[in-house]
Amino acid sequence: AVVSTQSTGMETGQLTKVLKSRLGIGDIAIGAAAPAASASAAAEAEVVEEAPPVEEKKEFNVKLISVDASKKIKLIKAIKESVPGFNLVAAKKLVESAPCTVRENVPKADAEKLQAALTEFGAEVIMD
Repeated sequence: AVVSTQSTGMETGQLTKVLKSRLGIGDIAIGAAAPAASASAAAEAEVVEEAPPVEEKKEFNVKLISVDASKKIKLIKAIKESVPGFNLVAAKKLVESAPCTVRENVPKADAEKLQAALTEFGAEVIMD
């Protein structure tokens, strides 16, 4: 069937029926199809966006970034007391070599205690 630009509504309807039967297309409501398509696309997007939960970090590195020179001696003593195996000489070398890592792979609670203790004595400390 040839459709001219001046087809009547009846001719267009007959053409639509012929095309549906030849192509095997069932009757669908056009307004209902669009929301269904967008709902299925949204459902697929939700599935894609679900990522496995990120594990909370359990061990941290405590890093000394900078030192307040006026509180340096107190900070050296605090490091000596807070870090196992450190004597005054090792603590002094650590403080003088800032920025550096004070402790590695420390549990969160211990890292927070160490950070609080060093910050109290004028150090800028970060946990990562």
